[in-house]
Amino acid sequence: MHLGAIEKQPGMLESMEIPADFRMAGWVYVLSNQFMPGIYKIGMTTTSPATRAKELSSATGVPAPFKIEAAFHCDDPARSEASIHEALAELRVNESREFFQEDLEEIIYEADAHCQAATNALVEDMADTYDIISFESLNNLNLPDLFDDIGISVFGDRLAVTERLMRLGVEMLKHQLFDHGCSLVLHDGKAYGIETSNHAHFRRANEEKEAQQKELIAAGIYGPQLPPVDEPIPF
Repeated sequence: MHLGAIEKQPGMLESMEIPADFRMAGWVYVLSNQFMPGIYKIGMTTTSPATRAKELSSATGVPAPFKIEAAFHCDDPARSEASIHEALAELRVNESREFFQEDLEEIIYEADAHCQAATNALVEDMADTYDIISFESLNNLNLPDLFDDIGISVFGDRLAVTERLMRLGVEMLKHQLFDHGCSLVLHDGKAYGIETSNHAHFRRANEEKEAQQKELIAAGIYGPQLPPVDEPIPF
């Protein structure tokens, strides 16, 4: 099985949301209940946070439905959950329960630190952390079929060839994208470039500074002499 041909998209994405149907191995979720103010349940699921919240809300003894406060994509949800529980151990209400008493912002901050991405994260913000962001998935890789499909004849160890091609490809991406404050996004058979949030912030600040300087020059603030040109803000 292989993904097939990929279509390179011109230009650069300014913003993108995580596709609604995207999933990794599972999720970590943070739930609240109106009858337990200041207390939050932190758990994991491989179905969906919405399904899990519904299951917990239907249990006997629960006075009101649970509300999803935050959810995070995880490549190993059980490990992420365990790491969060360990980090917040002193705030645990009961050793045998997954409830913690702390400000919601602090809980979300800790959960985000141990997961891959919040489900509501913007892709340009994720690009500050990841060089390549893929919303495609593949269960296995058949190298003979792959090389036949892309029209390459290979003599020797196909796995070694695959690693070398990957290294060559990454070098090209570094020159084209990564070294210029951009990341690669793969989705639905298409390849996009997206500017990282940090790079966009510095670029806009630099553009604003240059525009202000041009306005001052045009207004004659500096008289017959031009002001010294500052070093551009580094990207």
